[in-house]
Amino acid sequence: MNKSIQDLFNDAVRLVDQDQFEDAIKSLQPIINLKALLASAIVQRGRCHWEMHRWKEAKEDFDTGLQLDPDSADAKWTVGLISLQMGDFERGWKFYESRWDSDAFKSPKLKTKLPRWEDGKGYKSVLVWCEQGIGDQVIYGSLLSALRERVEKVTVIVDIRLMELFKRGVPGVEFVRHDSRINNKEFDCQIPIGSLGAAFIRSSDDIPLHVSNRYLKADPLQVQRMKNELAIKPDDFVIGLSWASTAPRVGEHKSVPLKELLPLFKLPNAKVVNLQYGKPKEEIAAFEKETGMQIHQTITNTFFDLEGVAAMIDVCNVVVSCSNANVHIAGAMGVPTYVLDANKLWYWNHKDENRSLFYPSVKLFTRENMVAPWTKPIQELVEEVGLYLQILLEFKS
Repeated sequence: MNKSIQDLFNDAVRLVDQDQFEDAIKSLQPIINLKALLASAIVQRGRCHWEMHRWKEAKEDFDTGLQLDPDSADAKWTVGLISLQMGDFERGWKFYESRWDSDAFKSPKLKTKLPRWEDGKGYKSVLVWCEQGIGDQVIYGSLLSALRERVEKVTVIVDIRLMELFKRGVPGVEFVRHDSRINNKEFDCQIPIGSLGAAFIRSSDDIPLHVSNRYLKADPLQVQRMKNELAIKPDDFVIGLSWASTAPRVGEHKSVPLKELLPLFKLPNAKVVNLQYGKPKEEIAAFEKETGMQIHQTITNTFFDLEGVAAMIDVCNVVVSCSNANVHIAGAMGVPTYVLDANKLWYWNHKDENRSLFYPSVKLFTRENMVAPWTKPIQELVEEVGLYLQILLEFKS
């Protein structure tokens, strides 16, 4: 019969009292081995608090887990994320670097012997390399112009789907596709794009000082083609819509049931354009059949062809989306964007009222916690979009 932890401890105490120290050590060892498991359990509880938007309790659990298991890269990375969310940037960036050692972090690391770029070290030519997803590359890409002011030459390895968008929007920086062969001899230092934040953002006040605005630009020829393909008329109020995230694990939390967005379709002169990627046509067809509303689509592959997506976004009056890559592209282009936010990502917590500090054209509508209904934020979002439409109509008249 297996003994409980309490039984093992009581046995060890009796053995100590009997001066049987070696046997006491053997009895205590299984309890001590549970330390890492206990640390993981506390971190998991912290994540539950985090999902429920109890930041203080989450941070306390993450800190405790890290004290119990100081070598846990996963705990360090998690502490970094919650610290960034709560505005403790010094601690946040420090532990954010532990992402590379965490089993939960799947982004590959560039194999290079080049030293890490640091401001003030006299480096002249820096290689910035992409990591994580499209949204991460876009949001940290807002700091490339700030980097360019401090280094003579900046070369950025970026996802091929974003390369031309960045080229048109960020002058003085060279962009190369992520599958290019790189000659390290051309550079004297390197930095992963997600680590730029530590160099420029020490507090929320630094965000508007260093991030760029309208730094992604659509191809004008593609924009004209999109206007023609969608047959946009002068009176149309074009809404670019994206309702789901395909991110592993967190995507379901961030996604919104399409039917709950029906009020948008009922706004005056609304023409809803599909920006969604990774969702089957059957879902749209079922929605259209049930509601009688139409989601206008193009031939653009909304996952692979981000040039086409950007052109679609450019012809929209507004973009409405859950937190996914489309929000980052629209925000970086300066298009009015309304986000249904599950507050899963640290950077959405840094805002002026409900307006993102990273993307001034983005407004956030956050639900109470990760399992709360979307009803209230959707209602608030629709009212805000309706108000924007009213202002446009008054301006036209």
